[in-house]
Amino acid sequence: SNGPTPETLEALYQGHIDNCNNIKSANIDLQEQKMNIFFGRNGSGKSTIAKAIALVSEGKGLEALRPYGKKSTANQPTVTGVTNEKIMVFNDEYVKTYVYQKNTIIQNAFDVLVRTPEYDAAKQSIDIELHNLKTVIIDDDSVVELMGQLQLLLGKIKVGSNQQLDRRSAKGILEGKGAFFNPPKELEEMKPFFDDDSVTKWANWRMQGYEQFGRKGLCPYCTTDDDEKTERRNQIFSESFDKGSIEIATLILSVMEKIANFVDEQKIEQLKSFFGVNGNTSSLETHLIKLNAEATHLLNQLTKIKDFNGSTVNRENINELEKMLSEMKIDFSAIDSYFTTDYAIEHLGVVNQKIDELLSSVGKLKGEISKYNKYLSEQIKNRTKDINGFLELAGFKYHFDVKLDGEDNASAILEYILPDNTYEGLDAPNEHLSWGERHAFALIMFMFDAISKNADIIILDDPISSFDRNKKYAIINRLFKTGDKDNSLYQRTVLLLTHDFEPVIDYVQTHSGRQNADSNCAYYIENVDGDIICTEIVEDEDMLSSVVLLKELAMYENYHVAARIGCLRKYIEHQYVNPRDDSSAYNILSSLMHGRQAVSKDNAGNILLEDNELFEGNNYIKEFISDFDYSNLLIECAPENLIRAYMDTEKTAYERLLILRFYVERDEAARKRLRDYNDVLRKYVDETFHIENDYLYSLDVRKFNIVPEEYNTYAERFVANEVARYDFQ
Repeated sequence: SNGPTPETLEALYQGHIDNCNNIKSANIDLQEQKMNIFFGRNGSGKSTIAKAIALVSEGKGLEALRPYGKKSTANQPTVTGVTNEKIMVFNDEYVKTYVYQKNTIIQNAFDVLVRTPEYDAAKQSIDIELHNLKTVIIDDDSVVELMGQLQLLLGKIKVGSNQQLDRRSAKGILEGKGAFFNPPKELEEMKPFFDDDSVTKWANWRMQGYEQFGRKGLCPYCTTDDDEKTERRNQIFSESFDKGSIEIATLILSVMEKIANFVDEQKIEQLKSFFGVNGNTSSLETHLIKLNAEATHLLNQLTKIKDFNGSTVNRENINELEKMLSEMKIDFSAIDSYFTTDYAIEHLGVVNQKIDELLSSVGKLKGEISKYNKYLSEQIKNRTKDINGFLELAGFKYHFDVKLDGEDNASAILEYILPDNTYEGLDAPNEHLSWGERHAFALIMFMFDAISKNADIIILDDPISSFDRNKKYAIINRLFKTGDKDNSLYQRTVLLLTHDFEPVIDYVQTHSGRQNADSNCAYYIENVDGDIICTEIVEDEDMLSSVVLLKELAMYENYHVAARIGCLRKYIEHQYVNPRDDSSAYNILSSLMHGRQAVSKDNAGNILLEDNELFEGNNYIKEFISDFDYSNLLIECAPENLIRAYMDTEKTAYERLLILRFYVERDEAARKRLRDYNDVLRKYVDETFHIENDYLYSLDVRKFNIVPEEYNTYAERFVANEVARYDFQ
């Protein structure tokens, strides 16, 4: 537990960061398949570490991380050691980009929440059974082309529920205004244009020119004088055609040409004969309706086969599988007019043949589909149960569900739990949820996303700092669910960057997460003039209960006596409900810190301790400070001497703040000056004795510098002003 051994060094991920924001240099060594907790104060560079690694892993530049105040090209941001690993980072950017999308809580919900190797295996078994049928369509280029062209055709020839052509699209066609391939004889000389592939554009150009400029006595195309022949030709052209009808006619003939192998040539010529100015409207409509019906049947059947998969069949309809397959067969009596060529019968007949072969082994297909649906149902059931259990445990009044939408597609839904335990959907979760609710749920979605992508390195950038203690544990405990690597981040390579001490206590010291001790490690990171210093936090050595640490500091002879006295007084406070009434030692130490000549129980110095109380209290104190002498310490801990002690730069920042605390207790005027100078520093100094005030455990302050740099700087400035009050030689 004293850090990586030579045997484990090979199991480290090693990266190096230079010149990124407030970081000059940082070595980032991660132990694989462990939760690597990097615990540090705000401003130490944790988020910069996460951003730098993420940007490089995504192949992006580091320009955004240029060192603060640096505008030159020197000292460019660099990151080394990050190669092609799949690295995922949870931060605000992830939440904005992937979570709380329209109609679903997370992008790619199916891949994140449902898809697993087991699902893919079950799906593959069905795909193998359907392979021969699907390849008849997918691998036959002519059939693929046929389907595409039929879609275009049906987009133009529309038949309503009354089994008549849609007049909005077909009016011009039925009036003969699309028969460019059969123009009136007065327009025969324009045949080269009618035969051109761009006939639609040409016809539109000609009609617009005549409509806009054909009343000026000149031909709008050649500027020669209009004569009776020219005017008659323009009039016939205008009466015979319109752009929309030509477009539809062009498309119909283009489709027929491209699928000519499937379509009876005589039927095409017969259809064309009905187009024209003097065409038979009734016959044309009848033939177009028939063409629409045959094309619709053929396209529907081919599409059913192409789209058929495991999700098409469920528990409710699996017993009708034979019927479903039979209904996919192409009914040649329904395409007996246009699609009757030998080529069509051969290529489309193979489709029916493959369906018949599949029907002969339908029992095996049923088994594979049943297995697939059972897995799908259980996966969704387990996933929703898991997430809803987390939401309940964490105290969030929401219900989670996954809705399938065809094959390989799903939506993740969050609903509010009403007082009567019914659910009400959230149309816009991002607007309804509080910041904490959004963040907590996004963390769980991120976990499943990282698992689904099998990320090599997972970075959590300060994921729990804004939650209360119970929610913090509920979230981290779910993220690293013990013994469930396939369903959590347990025993995956994770970098947890945090300024919360709870994860260090829970997963390194007390093992509240009930994890294998070897699956976690923790480091204290400190930014010293831009250099990131990482110090391993060792179980049972570097973390002590706050009470034990206070006791050890009180007995620690390398500390200045003023610091020891303050720690001992705080230690006694932990032993009694009312230490002023129940502990003589407490009153002795308090009187000393306030500079009273006589020991008293009250601040005014009126209630003095009896001799037996002084004897008892002094003996207790000497168990911690063996040479304790009240009179001598009144002199040694005089304000001037305390300032001298603070100025000893060999002392740690924490010890110096303990001395400063004694100083402002001893000198009431100095305490007022501190409040006026920086009340935030005054509050921090007052709480210094509390160690890690919110936690049962604390880092050993003799080894770790837990004082934020800004407080150390403020304190030094304050003391520099105080020094001027004394005549130091």
